[in-house]
This record gives sequence, C-alpha cells and structure tokens, in this order.
Amino acid sequence: MLSKDFTQSLVILIVATVLVASFSIVVLIVPSLVRTDAIRVNSLAKPLTAVQVAGRDVYISEGCHVCHTQMVRNIEPEVKRDGRANKESDDIYEFPNLWGSKRTGPDLTNLGRKYSEQWQRIHLINPRQVVPTSLMPAYPWLFRQVLSGDEIEAKMRVLQTLGVPYTDDEIERARLQVKGLTKGEALIQYLQSLGQDTADDQER
Repeated sequence: MLSKDFTQSLVILIVATVLVASFSIVVLIVPSLVRTDAIRVNSLAKPLTAVQVAGRDVYISEGCHVCHTQMVRNIEPEVKRDGRANKESDDIYEFPNLWGSKRTGPDLTNLGRKYSEQWQRIHLINPRQVVPTSLMPAYPWLFRQVLSGDEIEAKMRVLQTLGVPYTDDEIERARLQVKGLTKGEALIQYLQSLGQDTADDQER
C-alpha cells in the first residue's frame, strides 16, 4: 500500500508527469513525423488561398469551430449524411486542425459542395432566413468589417515554415488579394473550400 508521504511527494509527481508526457509524445507524435512523406504523397489536400486563410481566421475568431466539427467519423449514418470518413491525409495543411468535438450545428467537412455563395451570405446575415430552426447567431457585421491584409503575409510565412507549400510569389501577392474584402466575404471563401479538394475521392 502506498504511504501518505509517497502519494504527496512533489518529486514523484513531476517524474510521473514527465514519464507520461514522454510516452504520449512517442506514441502519438513520432509515428506521424516518420510517416509525413508517405501521407503527403497520398493526400488530396490543397493549401488554402490567401483569402481562404483570412476567412479561416475569421472562422476561428468567431468561435465557429466550437459548435461545428470538421470530422466525419467512420460510422455508416455519418458517412451517408456527410460523405466519406475523414482521413489523416485530408488535414496535412491544417494548423491547427479544426476537427472539433461538439455538434451544436452540423458537421462542415464537405460544406463547400452543398450550398452556393449566396446561400452562405444569407445564412451568415440571418440564419433563420434559410434554416428556420437554426440556433446560430447572426453575423451581419462581418460584411461591414473590411480586412486590411496587413497580417496575411506573416501568417502564410509561418504556414510555409510548417510545411504548407506556398511559393514566395504567392505570399508576396497575398496582401493585395485580401485587402478590401470584408470578413464575411473571406469567411464565405473559406467555407466554400471545405471538401472541394477531396471531392474526387467521394465516389471511390
């Protein structure tokens, strides 16, 4: 039986925490690092454009990932409703990933193949106009707030460092592509990109 002194030892707590964390890194992270090249070869994922990167930032800042997942699980009802199950290779350019865990709203993995840009605009301005039972807040101000594009180059440089294959030319042109767009317009471009790169894999 463990003594009181043993269970309350700070040193033992620190050592145990380090051991558990080290084991987790070895089991979860190292295999992914070793298989990165193989995963990339088989991946259909495409890097987001500058405008889509800006829209993704809006998606995160407004907390959309809290209520919506981007992870179709490999169970029959989900596959029938949302398309084929997610694969590890689908998200090689996602930093951070937005798989989520809570579905107050529907899964958005393949949203870009379901609705038009006009539908997305109406839905963001007044969700109840297209989905009467929607619990989603309205976001009309996103179409009044204009992006400067000042931060997009730095963001894309970081993504390039993490392995997203942006060219220097793409990064240098990014600010002009984003400047003057509203947050809502950029968000729609991001939403419309979801599932487009894996569309050819859906019928296999």
